[in-house]
Amino acid sequence: MNKALNKTDLLLAILSFTFPFALYIVTSANTLMFDDSAEFATVISLGSIAHPPGTPAYILIAMMWESLSSMIGAPVILSLTYFSGFCISLASFLLFLSFRKILVLSNPNEMEVNRAGWVAFFTALAFAVGPTTWAWANNIEVYAFQCLAMAITLFGLVYYNDQHALKNLFLAGFGIALGFSNHHVTMVFFLPFVPFFFIPQLFEIAKKENSPKKKTKEARKSFFIEYLNVLGNKKFWLMAGIAGVCTLAFYGWLFIRAQNEYLFMFSKPDTLDALFFHVRGGAYTKNLTDTSKAIISARVPFFLKLTMMQIGLLVPFLFLGIYSLIKRKQTALLLVILSYFFILFIYQINNNQWASTDAYMLLPFMVLMIAVLFGIREFFTKWKLTFIIPILLIVSVVLNFSSHNRKTYPVGKELMQLLDKSCPQNSVVLISDWTTVMLYNYYRLVENFRPDLIVLNYDIKFTHYRILPLQYPKFYKAIASDYDAFIDELRKEHPYQVITTGCDLSTVRLMDLFKKLVGRIETVSKNENRAFLTDPRAHVFYMNQKIYNPNRYVSGCFMSTVPGDSSSSNYFLDMDFKFLKSPLLFEDAGALDKLVDFQAMLDQHSAFYKANSDIQRLARSESTHTRIMKLQREMKKSMSFAYKIK
Repeated sequence: MNKALNKTDLLLAILSFTFPFALYIVTSANTLMFDDSAEFATVISLGSIAHPPGTPAYILIAMMWESLSSMIGAPVILSLTYFSGFCISLASFLLFLSFRKILVLSNPNEMEVNRAGWVAFFTALAFAVGPTTWAWANNIEVYAFQCLAMAITLFGLVYYNDQHALKNLFLAGFGIALGFSNHHVTMVFFLPFVPFFFIPQLFEIAKKENSPKKKTKEARKSFFIEYLNVLGNKKFWLMAGIAGVCTLAFYGWLFIRAQNEYLFMFSKPDTLDALFFHVRGGAYTKNLTDTSKAIISARVPFFLKLTMMQIGLLVPFLFLGIYSLIKRKQTALLLVILSYFFILFIYQINNNQWASTDAYMLLPFMVLMIAVLFGIREFFTKWKLTFIIPILLIVSVVLNFSSHNRKTYPVGKELMQLLDKSCPQNSVVLISDWTTVMLYNYYRLVENFRPDLIVLNYDIKFTHYRILPLQYPKFYKAIASDYDAFIDELRKEHPYQVITTGCDLSTVRLMDLFKKLVGRIETVSKNENRAFLTDPRAHVFYMNQKIYNPNRYVSGCFMSTVPGDSSSSNYFLDMDFKFLKSPLLFEDAGALDKLVDFQAMLDQHSAFYKANSDIQRLARSESTHTRIMKLQREMKKSMSFAYKIK
């Protein structure tokens, strides 16, 4: 049933890409964000290893994109941000084509075909400008690429349902491989629904029969029987083979890269055992086993709200579409739409994380838009008030613009400015906050920012024990005996933790060796006239575990062995950061930890000024502390599942 695109459809297809891409460009910024954006920018720039599962498809294709964009002088961060926007925009284009094809297959009469392009266009745009989609289109992360992988998969499957062409099978298989070789968990949950797209007449309306008995006898085979028949279809297994071969190729490329060392690498899966551990999630698998009932009860309303916000003003069309599918007895298609959504919904409310937690729902949101598609078509058919849909989309864009304008949210730049102000020349800095330590790694390794500093994660080894010797060879030589002894003991107790994240000081000997190592670092810093700095969480941990002497000075956002200058303290106490005034702050779960860090460091400032009778700075510190606590309470209103404010 090959209904070619007319001129209007071609224009709509182009607009389905260009409109969201233009919107993303206008609202993107040349700065890194919280969580993993700095890690991915670093890994792509170095060609190294990303955190589990490694996301090799995203890393490889983003490296190609960055190499091409560097030829025209595009900054790395801006280039990779545009890559995310490009992926979502291309996904929107493919969704337009897929949605139009679904409508044509479900009702091939000429009037419906002429209307199908507009309905598909509005539905594709509704996904592209949804708040969750928009947020991840402007960030250096894997989720936009995963949307593209899913859009390619759906395109191939939908077109194969109509035309049994090898190219459609290849596209479907390649899309699955891209998803498998990226953020694979969301694609894994879609796999049980792939056979449905091989069932003939999946998108067609069930035919009415005059006789109930005849209807019973002549009805199509049950879903279960049809599903089993697909599993015996050679073409299905050909697609599976394509997906498997491409997936193995991507992970094979990751394995080959892991044979080398890099200045930053999140693990080094250079053996098959290490590769399997990395691909299946590494240390992150504990997120599903550490979930409490309290967390689940808090996350349910959050994800319900997230779903309603994503679909926005088109929510009535979601329910109208579900009603339409039930009325037309397209139960197989409705089963795919709702089952995939609820499986991911249940998975996420049991997933003990808050940063990036909304991004896991992007693919089920995309599939849920098929119901919205039928709702809009039903609306067009019955009421013909076509002008209402674009008005609703425009209103949605206007309402969400300020909370998605990254130009008001220069997180990476401002946090590095704060670090720069807080660190005396040649300091040794131990940091527990993932965002800050990863931001420094990017800016130092890629943009040569503050190369005089020695910045370490507070567990010293960071994401691989070889990072410290590779980044700071001279400093490593000065602490080598104590560092190597600690690493050897950690390897005995927790073999994987020396080559990835995590550092459980679970034995007395491990703790003793760690204390000795930190003491050695502090001694070498003193002997080399380096300030020894720790961020507030590292300071509290070291203090509580009696790892070092807690008597410290304050130096901006760090505790220090030497007095900080007044300018660093003033800069920190002013807390005049643009990102704290941005509406994006209240939608960004990744910012929660940083505000808690600010709160803890302000407590240290207040205690220091109180002990030294510095009344003026004490008042400033307490005033800023009050402001930060107020921000946290305001953030809690939209992210109550993440943490509690007393």
